[in-house]
Amino acid sequence: MLVPVPRLQVSASAGHGSFAEQEGAVAYMAFDPAWLREVTRAPPAELSIIRVQGDSMVPALNDGDDILVDRSTAGRMLTDGIFVLRLDDTLLVKRLAIHPSNRTLAISSDNAAYPTWPDCELTSVNVIGRVVWAGRRLA
Repeated sequence: MLVPVPRLQVSASAGHGSFAEQEGAVAYMAFDPAWLREVTRAPPAELSIIRVQGDSMVPALNDGDDILVDRSTAGRMLTDGIFVLRLDDTLLVKRLAIHPSNRTLAISSDNAAYPTWPDCELTSVNVIGRVVWAGRRLA
């Protein structure tokens, strides 16, 4: 039996920001449960798929990629990785790195054409979840 994961009607911007108006499921993608357990230990109810919009995370993530987001408590634990963040009403997908000495975050894009925000306070970032998988269309 396959595990359905909702694909939400939102995009996380890999660029300057994407306004999050609606977060309802528009479809479902089904995954093999054994494969899903290898990717994340989060319960299926804490997973969602959203679309990447923009090019700030190239080459890791491309415009139009679908990403699997672990929204569980473990998925929001801050260790270095790629995360979906909410700033005001804007969803962003960015790389986070924790500075071990002062426990601040660096928020960056993989594409050097976009700025990095060094030394952000942990409390200033609303982490939605960790990106644990990406799927894309091949040309």
